[in-house]
Amino acid sequence: MMSEADIIEYNKLTEQLELLKKKGTPIDDRGPNDLTKQIEILEFRNEKLHNYNQKLIEELRSLRSKLYIKEN
Repeated sequence: MMSEADIIEYNKLTEQLELLKKKGTPIDDRGPNDLTKQIEILEFRNEKLHNYNQKLIEELRSLRSKLYIKEN
């Protein structure tokens, strides 16, 4: 059972949540086990890692071409 202090704290938190909703602040109230949220996170990470990988590949090709030019 919840104590009186817990109930007061819960009410404060729900009031803050309602105020944020009224302000139009985007709130993600999905839990950590929500599959849609997990998919969105993984897609975001995949995109960032892919972009970083592409950057490294371009840098590597550039360095290889400079090295090749110096050797010849």
